[in-house]
Amino acid sequence: MNTPVTSAIKAAVAPDDLSHQIEALRADLAQLASTLSDNMAEGIGKAGQQIGQTSRDARTTATNAVLDHPLTAVGIAAGVGLLFGMMARKG
Repeated sequence: MNTPVTSAIKAAVAPDDLSHQIEALRADLAQLASTLSDNMAEGIGKAGQQIGQTSRDARTTATNAVLDHPLTAVGIAAGVGLLFGMMARKG
């Protein structure tokens, strides 16, 4: 079944040309994978920095709240401790 269309396709795609195209495709895929990896690493690094900054800000806010209102902080800590103690006794 050698139709004119299949003969034209076979003639248009030489084996050497096909192997060059496959190699070019492999190189493109390797470059794409490398770029994606670099972008992901950069994004993860930025997210880690943001999480670190947020946790430092939260710690500073909590410390300032305790320093500004020490009796309230002691009362809250005592209440939370009492609740945990009651839950531990029942559990």
